[in-house]
Amino acid sequence: MKKQVVKYAESGQLFTPIPELRLYDYMTDGEFHTISGNMMPFMCWPDGSPCLQANAYMIKLRMHSGRGGNGPSRQGTKGGSFGQYAGQISHLIRFCYYNKINFIALSDDDFCNFIDVLRQERKLDKPKQFKRNERTITGIGRRCLNFLAHVAEMNGIHNFVGVNGTISIVMVDSIYYRNGKALKRSSVHHRSFRTPSAKKTRKPIGEATIAKLRDAIDATSSSDFLSTRRHLMISLFEEMGTRRAETQPLMVADIIAASKVKKPTLTVNTLKRGGLGITRDLELSPPLIDELIDYIRGPRRAIMKKFKDSPDHGYLFVTERGGRPLGIDSITTEFWKIRRAAGVDEQACAHLFRHLFCTNIVAELISATQALSPDSFRQTLMTNKMLAERAMTKSGHATLESLLDYVDFAFKQKSKYQQIIQNAEAARTYENYEKRRKRLRDDFKKGKLTKEQYIERDERLDAAMDRDLQAA
Repeated sequence: MKKQVVKYAESGQLFTPIPELRLYDYMTDGEFHTISGNMMPFMCWPDGSPCLQANAYMIKLRMHSGRGGNGPSRQGTKGGSFGQYAGQISHLIRFCYYNKINFIALSDDDFCNFIDVLRQERKLDKPKQFKRNERTITGIGRRCLNFLAHVAEMNGIHNFVGVNGTISIVMVDSIYYRNGKALKRSSVHHRSFRTPSAKKTRKPIGEATIAKLRDAIDATSSSDFLSTRRHLMISLFEEMGTRRAETQPLMVADIIAASKVKKPTLTVNTLKRGGLGITRDLELSPPLIDELIDYIRGPRRAIMKKFKDSPDHGYLFVTERGGRPLGIDSITTEFWKIRRAAGVDEQACAHLFRHLFCTNIVAELISATQALSPDSFRQTLMTNKMLAERAMTKSGHATLESLLDYVDFAFKQKSKYQQIIQNAEAARTYENYEKRRKRLRDDFKKGKLTKEQYIERDERLDAAMDRDLQAA
């Protein structure tokens, strides 16, 4: 007889990242040695009591030797990859809690019912749409199987999750590619998993959508400070292609130092590269440098003067009330507010600007190599290591395959680089200046600039563009 399964309602996060934590590692000569567990998630049941098995699993993951001995990523307000894993097993914790099933009492049918619950959930704001696709469900399922295998190991139960086990799995071999090399791997498969849906295409944010966002900033921002900060955010994400957690730590001192050299660059931490302390240098265009310096010496300085009792922490982006460093989640909230004000239905988050940046990198290479088709260009990148590494360094990707995801969209955009100017670098330079010139005109029309300020900034743009185009 099939067990009746209660459908649980998701409410509240079941984990909290711990900002400062030390874990015991080993003991020598009577002395304990510890390792950092900062930002590891502390797991709870839905009633708020600690989930001991889940916390033991988190500690086990921390002890993995990957990422230079530091385990999965713990960066960001939600704990990076650790937060992702905690979120995935949270679904199983809720399922077992509301159905009053012990983890090691789960049957194979129970696990199938758990996956079905994930499959049936729909979005609250769009009841006709399912909450997850099959690829996401399979990812959650595999992580939960890994967690259950650990729980069984803790309880001394043999083959709880395994081939012909209580929860029966099979291992499926497949071929994948990393930087052009074919490699073999085995994946866990359970009978409840379906064929994964196609991988999401990395569609960049459209130019028309960006224009709507900027118009909404001017129309709805409650102060000149908010308007300037929001425009600068868009400029940085659009021109630098950084992730939120790479952008949030930017410091005023680094930007001022960059502005004083002939060819300014900014060093940013590169996330998702399987290690800590990996950075990349990104070029800053003269108009972006000007925009940054104007913000630092104008609106930001005015805000920090209001709160002069607190020392200046040096972060680029600050809050209007209090002058505190702007958090990563606050950046997400800002883009959500701008998108809502602009009346944009499709996604318009910060990360889509990264997709635009990466698409432009690939489009420039397509134009420069005069590739005739997406397939021929992919082959060029896989055989020309120098070209591929240069592009990956600029984009911050760990593998060539991640960059190749942008090829199809890039082929649709390559014509704009060829039509404006044959040289791809000059085309992008020209485009960046034209965007700023349009914004300058808009600010003048709205009375945000005096006639003298408009003329002075327009002349600065002309002079800088001439220098950059000659260099290109």
